[in-house]
Amino acid sequence: MKNNNKGFTLIELLVVVLIIGILAAIALPQYTKTVEKSRSAEALLNLKAISDAANRNYLLSGAYVNGDGTAMNDFSGLDIDVPTTSNNFTFAFAGCAGDVCTITATRKAAGNAYVITYYLSKGGFDTTKPAAGGSGRGCADAAGGNTCPAINAMLK
Repeated sequence: MKNNNKGFTLIELLVVVLIIGILAAIALPQYTKTVEKSRSAEALLNLKAISDAANRNYLLSGAYVNGDGTAMNDFSGLDIDVPTTSNNFTFAFAGCAGDVCTITATRKAAGNAYVITYYLSKGGFDTTKPAAGGSGRGCADAAGGNTCPAINAMLK
């Protein structure tokens, strides 16, 4: 008697499911990291636009000031429309200390919160909070987060 059963055995199907599961376990963390890097690019673009506008303001007036000439304490003195919030971030002006001003972009996601900070001054950018007269930018994870190493690598 000839047995013409066509199809896969249970063991073959289990092996395929196991291989797919292993590939998914490897690929998913990399995928989420890549997605988060792309979301952080939105914040970096907005922070760069804000810092450029603030530096234009500085070049025109000799100090970081609002439109009325008072010390800059918000985005009102800038020549661009600054979004205070987006789908993924909240942007804030954290204030000035002398000639160094701080702007931040805070990630809204509860499980993956972090803050990207720009320090504005009359110089270039580096990845640490500046000494007097320097500029910088950096990222700080909330407790338990691990997103900032990839973002700080993008900031260099």
